[in-house]
Amino acid sequence: MNGKKVLVTGAKGMLGSCIVKHLTSYNVIGLQSSLDIQNYKKVLEILKVESPDIIIHTAAFTNVEECEQEKDKAYKINTLGTQNLVNYCINKDILFIYISSTGVYGTQKQSNYTEFDIPQPTTIHHKSKYEGEKVVQNHLKKFLILRTGWLYGGEKEHQKNFVYKRYLEAKNKSIIYSDNSQIGNPTYIKEFVQQIKILIEENQYGIFNCVNSAENISRFDYVSKIIEFFDSNSDVKVAPPKMFNRIAPVSWNESALNYKLNLLGLNTMSKWDLALKNYISELQNG
Repeated sequence: MNGKKVLVTGAKGMLGSCIVKHLTSYNVIGLQSSLDIQNYKKVLEILKVESPDIIIHTAAFTNVEECEQEKDKAYKINTLGTQNLVNYCINKDILFIYISSTGVYGTQKQSNYTEFDIPQPTTIHHKSKYEGEKVVQNHLKKFLILRTGWLYGGEKEHQKNFVYKRYLEAKNKSIIYSDNSQIGNPTYIKEFVQQIKILIEENQYGIFNCVNSAENISRFDYVSKIIEFFDSNSDVKVAPPKMFNRIAPVSWNESALNYKLNLLGLNTMSKWDLALKNYISELQNG
């Protein structure tokens, strides 16, 4: 085992719990409700005790719709909570890994975003996450900002397990509906965690897109593949306009390309449908 201590915020979440489970070559400490990232004194107290070599910050206010209605909460958690963690790391030899979103890019392109596109977020959630990115960049030298999206995986019982929820929905309905107005990259958290490990081991710093590769893949395409791989008889149809009416002005294009990883020869993330098939096979065999 690597002697480095990795502290994971939001360790009860889908991604955080996967990091704790699969980053086995490190001494991983998962922090859940014991760390309120909005409370700087508590943050300082816990981090002084744990004295981590690496912090992987997954804790966030992730509900995009609720962020629109609770703007202050979004910035308190996603931006100022990040600031509290970053403040501890200033002038210390700590690698800070910040999990961000491909949603920060906004609506400026028709094609996949690369790390060299300038973010123009359209929602409060993504604005607060992007402000968190700027805090990290402006105050630290050793950091990774990882932009990902449409994450899935983990235990089937997890409340945010999108894939398994669609399977359960298909079991009870002959027809299910899905939106085809937004494109992105369905991304398997297990592969994402392995990519994080490689970036740590290769001593990489900076901003990276970390997604399973996808080209013009909509939510409808994603759900259709889920139902196909589960061998369900349910029929997936394109949702009529306004069926999934959203408060947040989300970008229609959240798709990204692991451009820098590809240039460096470090990209290990597979095509989106292959990763999805592997995950569903694991669920079926598990």
